Amino acid sequence: MPSDDDLKTHAASNHDFYALLDISPAASEAEIRRAYRRTALKYHPDKITNPTQEDIDKFHLLQIANDVLSDPAVRQLYDNAREARERKKRDRDMMDAAKRKMREDLEARERAGAAGGAQRGMKRSWAAAGMAGGYDDDAEEKLQREIERIAEDGRRRRREAEDRLKQEIVEDEKRLREEEEAAQRAADRSSQRVDRAHEGGTNIPEQERAVKVRWIREGRGLNIDKDRLISLFAPFGKIDNVLVLKDRRQRLGEKKEKTTVASGVVVFASIVSAHAAVLDSEKIRRASIGQTDNDWNAIDSVFWALGNQPDLGAGVDSRSGSPSPGQAAGAPPSTKEDSAPKSTPKPTFSFSGLKSAGAAGGQPGKAPSFGSFSSAATGGASKPGPPGDSTNGAKTPSLQEMTFMRLKSAQREKERKALEEQLRKEDEAADVAEAATTKG
Repeated sequence: MPSDDDLKTHAASNHDFYALLDISPAASEAEIRRAYRRTALKYHPDKITNPTQEDIDKFHLLQIANDVLSDPAVRQLYDNAREARERKKRDRDMMDAAKRKMREDLEARERAGAAGGAQRGMKRSWAAAGMAGGYDDDAEEKLQREIERIAEDGRRRRREAEDRLKQEIVEDEKRLREEEEAAQRAADRSSQRVDRAHEGGTNIPEQERAVKVRWIREGRGLNIDKDRLISLFAPFGKIDNVLVLKDRRQRLGEKKEKTTVASGVVVFASIVSAHAAVLDSEKIRRASIGQTDNDWNAIDSVFWALGNQPDLGAGVDSRSGSPSPGQAAGAPPSTKEDSAPKSTPKPTFSFSGLKSAGAAGGQPGKAPSFGSFSSAATGGASKPGPPGDSTNGAKTPSLQEMTFMRLKSAQREKERKALEEQLRKEDEAADVAEAATTKG
């Protein structure tokens, strides 16, 4: 049997081995073997009398056909070459048919023109007679021009498709920019100063009452969905809506590997509840460390949906006369010298509903104190201490002072998360640059 290189050389042969063995191109190995044995008997030098050189060549070709078709890999090469030859032959036949039809049409028009001239008594000139012999050349030229026209039309269509695609990309980018600008304008309008104390902080825009939750989509995080988010954040206060966003692959903290991170948005009915969720969720999450059956282990962070802490207003509540955080409850009023502006006024966060609850408790004018801000979110108020209750002269912090301290903690947490987000974006930009360098 010839070597593989010889068989691969024979696979490019122009001979039709299937026709030589009188079998179908889809024949099996057994059919090929039987056909070879049957056909080889007709041309075997030992089986025929006085074999000619043609018989010997035919027998040798039968052996090559059997070797090529019996090897699956070489047969595949032969089938590919044979199909390419047949396809080329079909194309050539179609082109020849087109040329032949064009030639026949030209000859028919020439005959029709000659017949019309004869009927009018006109003689064909020597130029017309000479043109009859040049119709073949004209047909070739017309066919070539038609091919060039079709090719040029295809190139034109491709250019138009590319131009349309580029235009669509530009329009999409423009629309995205417009949407981002509109969202920014809406956010700017929603962040305008309003009376945050009115109706317990429920009259502010929905975006400022929303917090964003991020968790790792693995372990217990696989089971966290909309209903589970409602269950986790319901203790902080009434929830208006919950949205679960699309998962993303990104790095968290100092980890180098990317992980699947899920996120959702929880919209509270009151900003009090939103504050409680942002400030107290970190404590709950730390307390749940080591508890394998607690879904808070999967929560990575809870932060404001707009990325910024809502503006709570500043100064003294004109309706209730509540002191600003810089002035403790019960402290004597400042003198004229003390009233000189020393720094930017601290934000206040007073609610008339909570103050009325304190007044109903039998101590009008004294704001209730809170051990945890989350108690206000769940509707439970801590009991106010008795008048003058103090330890070593230290008075119980007022609601405004407690809120101010929590806001300072929230600001530090916001700065930390902003730094994490900046590091994450730098990592993503580095990955993109590395990928571009690798492709280059």
